[in-house]
Amino acid sequence: MRSAVLLSLVISVLAGPACWALDPNNVAVQELARDQWRKEIRVPDILDMKTLKCDLHMHTIFSDGDVWPTVRVDEAWRQGLDVIAITDHIEGHPDKEHVGGKHNPAYEIALPRARELDILLVHAAEMSRDMPPGHFNALFVKDANALDKKDFMKAVKEAVGQGGFILWNHPGWKSQQPEKTLWWDDHEELYKKGWLNGIEVFNSNEWYPIALEWCVTKNVTVLADSDMHDVVSEAYDLSQRNRPMTLVFARERSLDAVREALFAGRTAAWFGDQLAGKKEYLEALLKESITVHPPHFIDDKGRRYIEITNRSDIPFALQGEDAAWKDSVRLPSCGTNMIRITGEPASIKVKVTNLHVGLDQDLVTQIPIPAGK
Repeated sequence: MRSAVLLSLVISVLAGPACWALDPNNVAVQELARDQWRKEIRVPDILDMKTLKCDLHMHTIFSDGDVWPTVRVDEAWRQGLDVIAITDHIEGHPDKEHVGGKHNPAYEIALPRARELDILLVHAAEMSRDMPPGHFNALFVKDANALDKKDFMKAVKEAVGQGGFILWNHPGWKSQQPEKTLWWDDHEELYKKGWLNGIEVFNSNEWYPIALEWCVTKNVTVLADSDMHDVVSEAYDLSQRNRPMTLVFARERSLDAVREALFAGRTAAWFGDQLAGKKEYLEALLKESITVHPPHFIDDKGRRYIEITNRSDIPFALQGEDAAWKDSVRLPSCGTNMIRITGEPASIKVKVTNLHVGLDQDLVTQIPIPAGK
């Protein structure tokens, strides 16, 4: 009897504390559970603005997506976003016999969960037409049902009347522009009316350099979005890269401030290791992200060895553009690399080959070099 008791005690100790209160009817296997935690994406605030991480184009089962609206909120929270828009199609609604044909329920269902997780949820919808004009998101609308109009221009006018921000989705989508990404008369009409406020330069896994050029030359807002229909983690390898997003530089963390920033064009598109946008914002992101240290060593030829630290999750690919430094180096996210410069320049001219400011045009800027030994 004593041996049996000792044996039971030894087994219990080896198995761990859970065995002391083992319920033979129901035992949780904790190692199979997924921890619920938020990834923090490290991107600096710039120009006295807050940098908000946004995905403003996603779908749910209330159009042609595969997930319930609250799933979009939970994904956004876990993956480090601040702002999302559920942009279910007004026209494409294959599941309406199961979930109804109205256009506001996805927003209404997602909103309580968004408030719980402190995710800013934009009320939005997608207006989908053949090319031209193509597909457009209306962000910050008040009633998506009122956008359900046969005439496209009347639908856009209604969205604009509600205070909506109008975004041209995936302009180079091969299904609609298989040979060349064109700016049609319809887009020119929208632009002249002031009804074309933004363009996706990146959508899902497609990058449209010509759209960036339009944004820069026409002063239209740059965006990148996932256009997600299924589960985000099934579409992107999140262990290697963040999901695509629009960085919005807002005066504060609020929906009103996000709307104001979008209309003002204070954004950058981030996809993979690439950023695209207007020079002033990409340059500010670079300079707020990196620290150039004083030279720690000078060799017998007078060459200075300098470490550069990147404090952000955005990698930077630097190419020297002057006599003092002509090499190239990659600054990994939250990492440090070293360069060797000739002479004692106050700054060096660099091209950042993964920061795009126009068609076939990368950011070129000066990086100050602190005095050293």
